[in-house]
Amino acid sequence: MHLLLGNMRMESRDYEGAIRSFEHARVQMRPFTSQVLLMVSLMTGWKFDGLGIQTRQGLCEALYAAGRVKQAGEVLLDMTRLNEDVYINKDITQWVSDIAQRCLATPETSQFIHRGPTTPQSDDDTAARPSPLLIEWAKATSIINPSWTVALTASVDFMAPRFTVYRAICERLEAIDHVLDASRCFLQMVNEPARETTMRDEQAEWVSAFKQRCAEKLEHLGDLAVDSQQLDDAITLFSAALLLELPIPHVFVKRSKVYMAKGLWEDALDDVNKVTTPDPSSPWGYERVLMEWAKVNLMNGLWKGALCAARDFKVPRFVTYRILCEGLEAVEGIMDAIECFHQMATELTEETITQGEQAEWVLDFKYRCSEKMERFGDAIMDSKRRDAAIGHYSAALSIHPANTPGFFILRSKVCMAKGLWEDAMDEANQAITLDPSSPRGYETKRAALHQAGRYDDAIQTYETMLSKMAHSPDLQIRERRDQYITPSSTRAQIRKVVQRTIRHMPHVLINTTTGRLQNKAEQTATFMSLPIVSELVSSMTTRIDRSRIKREVRQYFRYVMLSHKWEDNEPLFQQVVHIAVCDLDQSPTHEKLQMFCKIVRDTGFIWAWSDTCCINKDDNFVLQESLVAMFKWYRGSVMTIVYLRGVHSPAMLGDLVKSVWNTRAWTLQEYVAAKVIRFYTEDWTPYLNLDAPNHKESSEIISEMEQATGVSAQQLVALRPGLSSIREKLRLASTRHTTMVEDAAYSLLGIFSVAGIPAIYGEREAALGRLLSHILAGSGDTSILAWTGQSSTYNSCLPSQITVFNQLATLHIPPRIENAEMEKTVTTLRTSALDLDLALRLYDRLHELPAPWFAASRMKLPCITFKLPALLPHQTDLGIVYRVETRVFGVVEIKTKQDPSRLDSLYLVHPWLDALLAREDMQNGMSVEGDAEPSSPHTDEEDESDEEIEDDALPHPEPKSPTDEEFFDANDDFSSFAEPESSSHPAPVRVIPMDRETRALQLVARLRQPFGALLLTLAPTRRRAVEYRRVAADSMITVQIREDVPLTDVLDNVRMLDVL
Repeated sequence: MHLLLGNMRMESRDYEGAIRSFEHARVQMRPFTSQVLLMVSLMTGWKFDGLGIQTRQGLCEALYAAGRVKQAGEVLLDMTRLNEDVYINKDITQWVSDIAQRCLATPETSQFIHRGPTTPQSDDDTAARPSPLLIEWAKATSIINPSWTVALTASVDFMAPRFTVYRAICERLEAIDHVLDASRCFLQMVNEPARETTMRDEQAEWVSAFKQRCAEKLEHLGDLAVDSQQLDDAITLFSAALLLELPIPHVFVKRSKVYMAKGLWEDALDDVNKVTTPDPSSPWGYERVLMEWAKVNLMNGLWKGALCAARDFKVPRFVTYRILCEGLEAVEGIMDAIECFHQMATELTEETITQGEQAEWVLDFKYRCSEKMERFGDAIMDSKRRDAAIGHYSAALSIHPANTPGFFILRSKVCMAKGLWEDAMDEANQAITLDPSSPRGYETKRAALHQAGRYDDAIQTYETMLSKMAHSPDLQIRERRDQYITPSSTRAQIRKVVQRTIRHMPHVLINTTTGRLQNKAEQTATFMSLPIVSELVSSMTTRIDRSRIKREVRQYFRYVMLSHKWEDNEPLFQQVVHIAVCDLDQSPTHEKLQMFCKIVRDTGFIWAWSDTCCINKDDNFVLQESLVAMFKWYRGSVMTIVYLRGVHSPAMLGDLVKSVWNTRAWTLQEYVAAKVIRFYTEDWTPYLNLDAPNHKESSEIISEMEQATGVSAQQLVALRPGLSSIREKLRLASTRHTTMVEDAAYSLLGIFSVAGIPAIYGEREAALGRLLSHILAGSGDTSILAWTGQSSTYNSCLPSQITVFNQLATLHIPPRIENAEMEKTVTTLRTSALDLDLALRLYDRLHELPAPWFAASRMKLPCITFKLPALLPHQTDLGIVYRVETRVFGVVEIKTKQDPSRLDSLYLVHPWLDALLAREDMQNGMSVEGDAEPSSPHTDEEDESDEEIEDDALPHPEPKSPTDEEFFDANDDFSSFAEPESSSHPAPVRVIPMDRETRALQLVARLRQPFGALLLTLAPTRRRAVEYRRVAADSMITVQIREDVPLTDVLDNVRMLDVL
């Protein structure tokens, strides 16, 4: 009731009456419990404490209206102190702000405002600390309007010190965590012109504490903003903290980092400068900022632009350059780092970078960059990026001139890799100029000259290098001199290889480049004058590459042979030795030689050989050696060209078979020996237009040669020079013709590798006799004696003509007994009445006999002889045949042109002791019998000497290169071509362990096989020794020892005869 009455009086401006009504209401409400007040609050909408807000509000307004401002303020403070929920209601909060503002502006309340309602305070406290009413005003005002500037404006009329008002507002803003506004309000207080000039102790203490608290809170808020990437807010908060002018350098660092994160490098540098100025030992300085700045700009590749922008940085320019250079180095931008370094050197004075710590850094940076550039250049060079490698070496050269010789050498090597020979030589010359005592520059220049093809200049440079090394004051360089090879040593080695290579080549060759004949000395001189020799000498500085020398020498000395039929008016050695082949008079034979040389030259070969002009037949030694070595020469040629005179184009299949070339004795060994052959018709077009590189492998040629020789291609290929396949070689030769009788033998010297027979034209058939005697003595192959026909004047056991060997030798020699049959026969003999002791004695006697051999023209022939009774002539349809009944053979028939009745003592001879003893099958008490495939023939690579000159252009596999010792110590004898000596008998097949008794019994079994006997007669002689002569039979004398003939008759007739 009193409350309502008070309100009514207030409306009628009866302030005193209103005061009394509100006082009565306050007194009446004091006894009420809190429950009652709560119920009244719910009913009226007012919120009460012990005295009631509305009552105090009315009382306060009444007191203020009545001019009793002090009491009004006390009521207001009592209301806010006793009830904390007063500010929940916006209207009441607005009222509190208004009434407090009116009260604070009244002079009467000045002292009250400073003291507060309860606690007496000193004057200093009154001046420094806000009154409770001022605090409540600040609180209510901040709730109504957060802007501290509005509150500050409203407080202009307060009857209180300005410092106190500011303090109240700052503390209120701090209390509600408006720290940024609190700092701004504080700064405005500090900067306000009207503030007191002298600050009391209490004020100074509060200011210091407030700044510290505010700075800490701002820093903390700034850290939170950084963590949440609110960089602008972080800058604002850190800046506000720094404006408080406290000694907090770490806040500058924090703000500097935020500036760097935003790319505000100048601001960042300003901050760190503010740090380093008061604290030079701080771990965070402008160099750190510059490093971060450099890192960001280098990532963007904008270091030049960044360098320009950095002119405004308040840091030493050297430091900016240094940071950029190190940053570029760190990201492997060495080229840019060096460019940046050069720009620094250009911009700054020499004193700046050559003194103190700067000079130490400059030197260290140069070394680091030069080493990296060298390493990077080497890596880039390995990846074939040669232009980039030159750039790296050049950059290293520019930054580290103290090591320039090495980098000039590196650049020279890159130029060589690019084929820039002149540039490479210039770089090497600069290296030599800078360090004349070092061999590296000379070696590099030599390599450049060598690559440029200036081999003589390269050798001269190399010799200069060796001379410098030999006279160097440096002991290590003098010792290194021993690691190098002199050019003269290399040349001597090349010459030695040339001489070894051409040793087995023809003595004279045609140089198809000049058309002139050249002997071996001239051939050597020609090769030694070639650029390839200088190239070899220039390329071999520390090791002589013998394999390459041999390869180059053999490649150069490949030669081509001519195979043809001799004609009239062939160009001879004496005609061609003084003129070029192309200058010969025009004739068919001269044109043949000229076309041959042209084809050789067009095929890409230099050397050619023709038996017409390349053999000086007036020199017996040369002629003799040529006859023997010819097979080997053809074997060693890169190619043989066969000229088919009489075969015209277009050639038809079969023309080769019918050609004159295929009938000649010399051409047989030429075909057999040659590895690569090309046939040309009379007009020098390829035979049958064959385009194969090797006609010898052509199926057409193989077929025709089989027809022409009667021998399979495999057998032709299997023929080797030497004393193997003797009978087969003689059979092939028997189908060929020669113009000179002696050539029937001389054409076989090479194919049999016979070197001890001189060529004696005019001896006629004796030439064949000497050859056959040599073959028989060297091989022991008695199949040479298996013939019928006319005897030679050289020795009666040898034929006068080679054509007799067209007969089959196997008809004379006892046939082989197969295994099963032999075992059966031996078993029968073991159970028979055979005298085993006689069989063993016979075996031993025959086994002890030596092989046939010759002394001059006299032959020592081991054999079994059987004397014949007188022969009686019988007339038959085929002429006169001589017959006789013998105890050993039964009836024997002999057909011969001689009259046996005029001959003294006729004998039938069994010379085939090898067949009886199976010598070709026995090895260390082992024997073989039976039929099987013959062993595979030897290959060329197996038989030929290591020094044999092989054709590198052939499709055959290149033979294994011998070692240097093998190459220079190989046997020069032509026997290096020969296979192991063997007879013409069939090859062994199966090895059977065998004792002496069994071998003796097998001998008995073979002894009773039919064989072709030789007919001998006693020769008249004045010597005491008994001598024999063979009686030539017109047909083979086939006989067989009868089974009832005792072994004693055989054993007693084993002889070693002298046959004339």
